[in-house]
Amino acid sequence: MTNLVVRRAMPEDAQKFIDLLTALKQESDSFTIDPDLGTLPLDEQAREIMLVNQTRSFLIGLAELDDQVVGMVQVQEIHDSGIGELGIAVLNKYSHNGIGTQLMDFMIDWATYESNLSTLSLVVKKTNQHAINLYQHCGFEITKKRILNARGGFNSTFEFKYTIKK
Repeated sequence: MTNLVVRRAMPEDAQKFIDLLTALKQESDSFTIDPDLGTLPLDEQAREIMLVNQTRSFLIGLAELDDQVVGMVQVQEIHDSGIGELGIAVLNKYSHNGIGTQLMDFMIDWATYESNLSTLSLVVKKTNQHAINLYQHCGFEITKKRILNARGGFNSTFEFKYTIKK
């Protein structure tokens, strides 16, 4: 992936971000996000990205290959707790090519050097072995096993945490 660029989303990326979220929602049942995410009008989405970039507790990172956005990572602080909830996804066509690892590295660097967060957290289905391997490779540790009711069904999941080393 020599033409891959991983970077912070900018307001002018709003349409690409909306298009990516739409595609991810259609092709994956393991990418569980707020169903309203990506449904804002273009100008409001651009404004949201601008506001995210003004904080130290929220991040939207994009993986771009030959000018096409193919993956994203998002961190959102949970209720001023110092804990950032993480979401990451790569389009199926581009998965298993190291893009997820590059997104994770980008996000961990941001969390370490730019954020005010102390911990990162995420939840993954037990059946998503590729994601579990990625998170463990990046230093995340399983802290809980639980059953979640998502999208009308029950899923066996792992909760992962990562302590940010500042």
